[in-house]
Amino acid sequence: MTWNLSKRRFRNFLFGMYTYLERFVWLLINLLPKFLRKIFYKLFFYKFGSGVFIDEGCYFRYPWKISIGDDVSINRGCNFYPSLLNKSSIIEIQDGVIIAPGVTLFGAGQDPRNPSAIDVSEDIVIKNNSYIGGNSTIRYGVTIGSFSVVGAGSIVVKNVPDKSMVAGNPARMIRLIED
Repeated sequence: MTWNLSKRRFRNFLFGMYTYLERFVWLLINLLPKFLRKIFYKLFFYKFGSGVFIDEGCYFRYPWKISIGDDVSINRGCNFYPSLLNKSSIIEIQDGVIIAPGVTLFGAGQDPRNPSAIDVSEDIVIKNNSYIGGNSTIRYGVTIGSFSVVGAGSIVVKNVPDKSMVAGNPARMIRLIED
């Protein structure tokens, strides 16, 4: 019993050190000018398209599990959390997506019915030319359809069809977007 407790404390210590060092590195990256920051993004991300704008103060946990397409705009204060433990779980942002300030994407979470489970995770996919309003939260397993709009402050827990406008907590269909 004592050995398991010591082992868990040591594992928590190592994870805490990793988290501290990772936050420190992101702080340094955010202090760099944008053209130098892009070099780091191209090295760290699974895919980093052309014409991508990422504002200051964004946080990317496990960036090698995040794919960003061409002409994407990510405003300040956004947070991206893919799953580390589920190897196939990623965050994919396709071409032409605009993400407003303060948006959070949770690619992993805890199962309240099974607290001992380590990670519940699925992909998050934001398809072409979608807009995610400020301070919205998108949960694991969600796909935002092409040309869709998520209203500010929304909590998205279900898939959003193409050309749809959703808003609220939880996000509900407001209307279809016509051409």
